[in-house]
Amino acid sequence: MNQKERHSKEEDDDFTLDISNAEPLELDDQYTKSKSIGWGRCHPMMFRKGIPAIIIGPHWPLFIFAFLLFFLMGGLFIFLRISDDPFIFYSTLIISINQCISYLIVGLINPGVANIERNDLEKNSQKTWYCKVCKLIQAKETQHCQDCDVCIQEFDHHCPWTGKCIGKGNIKQFYYFIISTAIFMIFNLVLILVKIKEQESKIQKQQ
Repeated sequence: MNQKERHSKEEDDDFTLDISNAEPLELDDQYTKSKSIGWGRCHPMMFRKGIPAIIIGPHWPLFIFAFLLFFLMGGLFIFLRISDDPFIFYSTLIISINQCISYLIVGLINPGVANIERNDLEKNSQKTWYCKVCKLIQAKETQHCQDCDVCIQEFDHHCPWTGKCIGKGNIKQFYYFIISTAIFMIFNLVLILVKIKEQESKIQKQQ
């Protein structure tokens, strides 16, 4: 053994770790304690198997205001009985009720809050990313909403008028609400125009 190899071996011996008296490593609390389920600025209600069926969003005042507006508009047209035709009256009643209910469902149903650790993501080879705010591994389609301060599955957008986000849990109901709103507005607009035309005809006859 030459001098260079002997010197290298001596250095290795000097740096050999003595683990006989080693103490166990203590991890920080964030690694040892279970993660608490956070809801951000949302308010969950009516849990089923640990998942809330109802979630009130952070912009709930706007949601209540819009709901009362739809309710009063529909009630006004029903109360005024713009037409004596039973078909028009019941059509107005059905369309107004449908509008209010569809909006209520969108504003209350769980949009798809993703705040629980999902171990199936890696097993199914899904593309994932790590949310630093929620401290959870999320699916690629999941996004963190700054307004709700929570991750939403298949996030579409945050809608202040529904009080929260539109995502996997309420996207279909949201589209139905949009269609219902369009029908509601067009139907009531036509009724107003018909009523105005009837009034003009009566005035012309009186003259």
